[in-house]
Amino acid sequence: MGLRIREVTADNWKAIAALSVDESQKEFIESNLFSLAQSKFEPQWKSVGLYDADVLVGYAMYGRDQSTGRVWLDRFMIDLQFQGQGYASRFLPGLLVAIQQHYDCDVIYLSVYPENARAQHLYEKFGFKLNGEIDKAGLVHGLVMKLDVQERRTS
Repeated sequence: MGLRIREVTADNWKAIAALSVDESQKEFIESNLFSLAQSKFEPQWKSVGLYDADVLVGYAMYGRDQSTGRVWLDRFMIDLQFQGQGYASRFLPGLLVAIQQHYDCDVIYLSVYPENARAQHLYEKFGFKLNGEIDKAGLVHGLVMKLDVQERRTS
């Protein structure tokens, strides 16, 4: 069946909320429970579960910031027990396509914690570049990275 991106529903939200990262990574990202609540009460954010066949391995949240109009991949995590198996690299392209198609956008933003070099390297592999901004909108402040979708298509 392969990798699948599924909407959060009444049937899977508890399992998604229970996903976690390593203790050393918890300062890099908001909890899934916080993110699920945010997407419930701020409908511009869309929460999705990341599945390998029927096995839940991760979570993502994306949307359009109402104050700036920018489209963000705001949360992206792979559960601790599935890290190191290549899931982040395998899911990211599909997420980017889903975001670009849903919002018909040419640019996608995300933010990464300054000390999270592994994540920054992952995003750079897919064409994201630091743009010099700091994202102070959420609980976790990070360096803003920008992906020019048109530029990525031509490279």
